[in-house]
Amino acid sequence: RGGRHFVGFEVKKERDELLPYINLGVVRTVSLTDGIDVKADWRGEVNPVIVPSRYTPAVAEKLRSQRTAKWGESSVHSRTSVHCCSYYCDSGRCLWTDWDNEKGSFDWRGQERLSGSGTVGLLLDLDEGTLSVFKNGRRLGTMKDGLGGEYCWFVAVASPCTTSISRGRAPN
Repeated sequence: RGGRHFVGFEVKKERDELLPYINLGVVRTVSLTDGIDVKADWRGEVNPVIVPSRYTPAVAEKLRSQRTAKWGESSVHSRTSVHCCSYYCDSGRCLWTDWDNEKGSFDWRGQERLSGSGTVGLLLDLDEGTLSVFKNGRRLGTMKDGLGGEYCWFVAVASPCTTSISRGRAPN
């Protein structure tokens, strides 16, 4: 599946003094809870970007075992499979994992944090294999490359807030 896919995540924090522990991103089309114990395996916090196999091998294996042909191969620009990639609102960093041995947390050109309420847009360009970030309608830059295959959008929250998602067109 190719093409360009854009969504906007509207984040409304309940209290400004709290850090925005919020991940917004893409994840392979998997069940995050089927056959996975939320308390024992996830330790009470379901977050698909925090699943390298050395920390949570049972969860990583259960997620990888759901692989389908729709996952496809990673982009020709990457040597690893990106199974989950997110924008971390607290720092603006890119977090990603292949649910095996590779994971990353890095700064990227254009990076900005979302310190209060606002809108974060994500543009998944499967023709180019990239995930780009927009903040309050302004393009920040390309956060990650090497994406390929089918993904769905996800939100993982550990802060009091309201988050909504809407599909749309990327701002110019």
